[in-house]
Amino acid sequence: MLPDVQQREPEIKIPLTRVGVNSVRKMVRVKREEGKRNIVLLANFECFVDLPAFQKGTHMSRNIEAINEIIYEISGIAIYRIEDLCRDIVEEILKRHSYASYSEVNMKSRLMVHSRSPQNNPQQNFITLIAKARAFREAEGLKVVTEVGAESEGIILHYAGDKSVCTQRAKAMLTVESHGKEEVRIEDIIEILESSLSARTYSFLTEKEEAEVLYKACEAPKSARDVVNEILEKSGKRFFFLPDNTRISASCRAKEPLFNFEVVDEKSAAIKELR
Repeated sequence: MLPDVQQREPEIKIPLTRVGVNSVRKMVRVKREEGKRNIVLLANFECFVDLPAFQKGTHMSRNIEAINEIIYEISGIAIYRIEDLCRDIVEEILKRHSYASYSEVNMKSRLMVHSRSPQNNPQQNFITLIAKARAFREAEGLKVVTEVGAESEGIILHYAGDKSVCTQRAKAMLTVESHGKEEVRIEDIIEILESSLSARTYSFLTEKEEAEVLYKACEAPKSARDVVNEILEKSGKRFFFLPDNTRISASCRAKEPLFNFEVVDEKSAAIKELR
C-alpha cells in the first residue's frame, strides 16, 4: 500500500538576476606598441546570464565552452584590448543561452610593471587590470557595454582632529565605460590612480627613500573621499574626448591601521558632468 503523499504547495517561479560561474582562469596575450614585447596575463573570468522564471536551470558549461573557444581562437595572436575580448565572450554566451536576455563577463588579472624608486633604483610592482562587458537583448538588437580599468595600491595620509597624523594603506580603482571603439589607454588609468594617492608603495626602499616617500605623503594629505574626487577630476580632463554618456567609476578602499575594517568611498559620474 502506498503511503499518503502530502499535497505540495504550488511552486513559485521567480526569475533570477544572474547565474553563472567564477574563477575560470585562462592565459591571454595582449599586444603592445611596435617593438615592445607582448604582455602575458593569467586572467580570472566570471560569467553570468539571467534566468527567466520559466527556466529551471542553466547550462553552466556553456559559459566555460564560450570562453574556451574564444581563447582558443585567439591563442595564435595577441589581442589589442582586453575589453574587446570580454565583448566577444558575452555575445557568444547569449548565442548559447537563447532564453537569456542579459549576459555579463568580468575579467581581472595581476600585471607586473617596472618602475623606479625615489633614488632611481629598479622596482617591480603589481597592479590589477580590470575588464568588463554586459550584453542586453533589445528590440533593436544586441547592445553591449564594456569597461576597462585598473586597481593600484598606495598610501593616503591625513590629519585627525587632534592634529595627529593617520597613515593608511589604500587601494584606488578606476574603470571607464565604452559603448563603441573609443581608445582608453591602461597607462593613462594607472597614471591617474598613482598620482591621486598621497604616495605610491614600493617593493623595496632604502631608509633614505622611506623618509622621502613619507615626506611626499605629508605634502599631499588626502582622505579616501579626496582620492575618489581627484580620480574623477583627472579622468574628466584626460578622457574629455569620450561621448557625454560615458560613465566613469572610481573607488578608494583604505585599511584602518588599528581596526579590522576598511573605509570605502565610491562614486560614478557621466563624462559630461566631469568636464
